[in-house]
Amino acid sequence: MSLFTITKRSSTLLPCETNLPYEILTDYDSYAEWLPGLSQSKLLAREGDLAIAEFVVGRSGKDRYAVECIHTRNKMVLTRTISGVIPVAQYEWRIEPEGEGCRVTLVLSGKASWRLWLPVYRRLTKPAKCLEALKAQLSAFSPDIAVQDENGEKILELTETEQGLVCWLRGKKYMMTPVSEGKND
Repeated sequence: MSLFTITKRSSTLLPCETNLPYEILTDYDSYAEWLPGLSQSKLLAREGDLAIAEFVVGRSGKDRYAVECIHTRNKMVLTRTISGVIPVAQYEWRIEPEGEGCRVTLVLSGKASWRLWLPVYRRLTKPAKCLEALKAQLSAFSPDIAVQDENGEKILELTETEQGLVCWLRGKKYMMTPVSEGKND
């Protein structure tokens, strides 16, 4: 390994089966919805456990790059840059069952570059931030959703109960009741 290569890693425990993070990580069209720094993402081609996707970093649309993606069902998603200028050459997402959930480990590697100092790339090259974003995306598929602030305090919590949807917003409880689409209030 040379002095001009960076490798960063982080890991987190998720309260779900391995298939859920795998499905999110292989849905390349939705990456811009949750991965920090991306403004656009789209799947270009897929054949079995291989895919080609294109990502746009930042709002300008100038930093466009393509990745090849290799999957091992419910275990690993590897993306490697094949075109474009980005300081990360490879994202390796490892998914392993652990306890009642699974452990996801992200290993980033690439060449050291001045672009690492740009705010948009700093977010994209921090594995812990990427894992937090994955965890937030995962909560959209969970029956109970909770959003926390930077101190870990719950700001919003949604729970489905037999009485209906319960929303806790900053410590106040709200019962959500369905409204007919044709009804004007």
